Amino acid sequence: MSNGAVMAQSMTIFGSLDAMATRFTGTTAGVNSNDKAVKKLDGGGLSTSHFGVRGSEDLGGGAAAIFELAGFIRNDTGQSGRSDAIGAPVNVAADPMWSRAAWVGLSSKSLGRLRLGNGTSLLYLNSITSNAFVDSTVFSPINLVTFIGSPLSGGTGWTNQILIDSANFAGFSASASVSASEGQGGRNAAARVSYAANAAGISFAYQNVKKNPATFADGTSSNNAKAWQLAGSYDFKVVKVFAHVGRIHNDGTEAAPLNIGYKIRDLSASIPVSTGYVLAGYASRTTGDAVGPVPATVAGGNKERKVFTVGYDYFLSKRTDVYAMVMNDRTVTNTVSAPPRLLTASATNVGVGLRHRF
Repeated sequence: MSNGAVMAQSMTIFGSLDAMATRFTGTTAGVNSNDKAVKKLDGGGLSTSHFGVRGSEDLGGGAAAIFELAGFIRNDTGQSGRSDAIGAPVNVAADPMWSRAAWVGLSSKSLGRLRLGNGTSLLYLNSITSNAFVDSTVFSPINLVTFIGSPLSGGTGWTNQILIDSANFAGFSASASVSASEGQGGRNAAARVSYAANAAGISFAYQNVKKNPATFADGTSSNNAKAWQLAGSYDFKVVKVFAHVGRIHNDGTEAAPLNIGYKIRDLSASIPVSTGYVLAGYASRTTGDAVGPVPATVAGGNKERKVFTVGYDYFLSKRTDVYAMVMNDRTVTNTVSAPPRLLTASATNVGVGLRHRF
């Protein structure tokens, strides 16, 4: 460079491997009346297993070029991604290689950062940063009723995204993102604001999804849907408490419009005990609107889903922990039987696992 400056570059390999022995009835999308308990070795109990690389280059003046590439892995089988493709009529392809993250950007200590590519959605970020089970999509009640097998569109990450994060100003920060349609229906848009001070935290996220998913990276529903979520937390030292309220509004598609709203409620807690934490949480997704009947074998329930989880996460070291979780999953489905009726299903699932971060 003409000014003779030497720019520093850094790169880090990171990830998490999580495996558990479990007795599970149904799927993470919910339980139906015909499900039977299955004993299995599974991956991703408290964290979805993943690996990746991130890095930065110092551009001077507090600015940096940044990037991240990350993909999911099913360490119980060695397969990549979280799920296999879904055929007709959904027609969603399996996770691509870098479905967790694939972005490049610029950052400034005084202004914030700009990222371009595939990254976590702001609504999912709002959920995982304010609940006792963090990013678990197997045992976290709020994540299950909001993102897994729910009427929400958009999934947990968005492709083709322009994402702007402000710097932190006296505890306040804000983010906004747009995901380009690129011929897949309409575009997605989202915003999030948060404030943290001492023991308290509060955040709010909103999203409007119109993009039809091509892979699991953009969810599995082609419906247009709006959603908001208000989250709060307070650390009493002897216990840290988290709470959420929110709403999902399913607008259907242009060819088959809908007008169905779902209420989301959640309360969870993390209690330090020895070198670990007792975790507990309860969440519900309910609707009072009329919903179309579905087969009794559909998991998740289209009228109501309630999830309660309790367990213990014990840290052997800063990077390695073992855990034991018990979860009750209850769904209410409007079935297509003649005449249609509400069918309740319930299951208690257990898992004992080991997680290592690197």
